[in-house]
Parts: sequence; C-alpha cells; structure tokens
Amino acid sequence: MEEIKQFFINIGRADVDENMQNLVSANIINSIDVMNLINEIEKYYNKTLDSDFMRPMYFESFESIRQMISKAFDL
Repeated sequence: MEEIKQFFINIGRADVDENMQNLVSANIINSIDVMNLINEIEKYYNKTLDSDFMRPMYFESFESIRQMISKAFDL
C-alpha cells in the first residue's frame, strides 16, 4: 500500500489515505486525478495499463487500486 500512497503524493493528493473509501463516487478524486494515477502506475511498473482497467471502480480505494494493479500486471 505504500507505493499507492506514494502515487497519490506524486500527483499532489497527499490528502488521500488508505482509510478512505468511494474515492471516485464520492468525488474525492476526479478524472484528472485518475489519469494522473494511471500515469504514475505505468511509470512505476514500466508497463502500459490495459484500457480494461481504466474504469472508476478500480480507483475507489487503496485496496481496489492494489487489486487492479495485481490483476493488470500479474503480480
């Protein structure tokens, strides 16, 4: 979860933490934040994220992001 926290810090959203839920649906983060997170994830893993994983449901919490990364990059 530490790298996910770092992704949020890198995009200027250090205010978002692992205890928060419904990040997208509660408008805590917006589409620009999601795109910035995708860029950070791709840069960190040096792989392109398949468009199937670029959906709001995968960005609702740290846990959903972790699961998405694991599934997307076979970790």
